[in-house]
Amino acid sequence: MIPYYGRHPTKQFIRGKPIRWGYKVWTATNRLGYIEWFESYQGSKTKLSEKYKELGLGANVVLQFADRLLSGKDNLNYHIFFDDLFTSLPLLLELKSRGLKGTGTIRENRLPKNCPIKSADKLKKEQRGSLDFASSKNNEVTVCKWYDNNIVSISSNNLKVLPTTQVKRFSQKEKKVIYVPQPNIIKKYNENMGRVDRADENISLYRVSIRGKKWYFPLLCHFIDMAEQNAWRIHKVNEGKLDHLGFRRIIATGILESFKKRQSLIGSNKLPKHAKSYSRYVGMDHMVLYQDKQTRCVYCRSHFY
Repeated sequence: MIPYYGRHPTKQFIRGKPIRWGYKVWTATNRLGYIEWFESYQGSKTKLSEKYKELGLGANVVLQFADRLLSGKDNLNYHIFFDDLFTSLPLLLELKSRGLKGTGTIRENRLPKNCPIKSADKLKKEQRGSLDFASSKNNEVTVCKWYDNNIVSISSNNLKVLPTTQVKRFSQKEKKVIYVPQPNIIKKYNENMGRVDRADENISLYRVSIRGKKWYFPLLCHFIDMAEQNAWRIHKVNEGKLDHLGFRRIIATGILESFKKRQSLIGSNKLPKHAKSYSRYVGMDHMVLYQDKQTRCVYCRSHFY
């Protein structure tokens, strides 16, 4: 969500979210939190692809992202994880037909009535850690229900339920830590979900605070924040040591220094105090400083700028 409190027909209200009022943007990230794709949501006026219209809004969003993945020349083995807003059995079958893996939590009312799996009420009567699962005839899709604090329903066209692993849980009834079996499909889902939330958190921590009067200004600032967040993720992948705030400060400092008014340094061999290693440079590693008069470079005294 992009915070916005003005008047606009695409402004959304979502109860219970950290940002309740604003623009909604569908976002997809990789496992590192790098934003790969986004699409703005426009309410009832959102244009759905005609070939995916029968599958619903959630499946339409996922399949548009899948088209973007498959449009690349790299034949990678993609696995897409999503929550219950998007998951449906027709979506998983469609992804399977394209050679893509898909896993997501699924709502109870999206399961077929003839699905041979226990209902949530029956599973709650059993002990904690109980599970039930079923697969389609060709084992294309697997549906699993697991009783943890509550019933968790999940479906996948690739992951299997077994083997199970023991996980720690605190029992309110026994007042101690116990071990309960966790299905493999739940384990993999927990390991790979939450990257979009992490990207949203990174953006919200140091969001551009300048307020404009135009409806598009929050969108413009948000996209700048998205680009900066992606750059910081690349910095961390390359073993960079800067935290997010320090990285953002360096970007701001580098831009400001590039347009800073140059002081007169005639007859002096000293470098400018604001010349830092992360500032902008030209081909000869000389800082670019814009000015009205053409003068010699303070580094080599031979080139004019």
